[in-house]
Amino acid sequence: MPQPPRSAGAKGPDELRQQIAMTRHQLGDTVEELVAKTDVKARARAQVAELRGSASHAAHSVRERVPRVPRVVVIGGVGAGVAAAAVGAVVWRQHEASRAVMCGRRRSASALRRDVARRVQRMRRM
Repeated sequence: MPQPPRSAGAKGPDELRQQIAMTRHQLGDTVEELVAKTDVKARARAQVAELRGSASHAAHSVRERVPRVPRVVVIGGVGAGVAAAAVGAVVWRQHEASRAVMCGRRRSASALRRDVARRVQRMRRM
């Protein structure tokens, strides 16, 4: 803030009133600045608003730089991923089934029931 030039004194009552009014105005500005510095909530709100604005600006600039991907392409990509997972699951199950046959692990339902019953009996004996 520019300071009024200091003089030896007022040259008349009108000039003195003008200097007093200017001093009051400067003092009021100084008090308002001090009050604004001590108002923590208002400063926090202002900083949040500034951060929101900069985040919004950053998001907007990213949206401008990144080309829009058509919805059909996204849905097609998801569909292809699901299809690949399904094919992988089928292939894995067939592979496991063939390993079970080759290792002699494939059994009938009655053989499995007998095996489970034997294991339960062994556990009860322990």
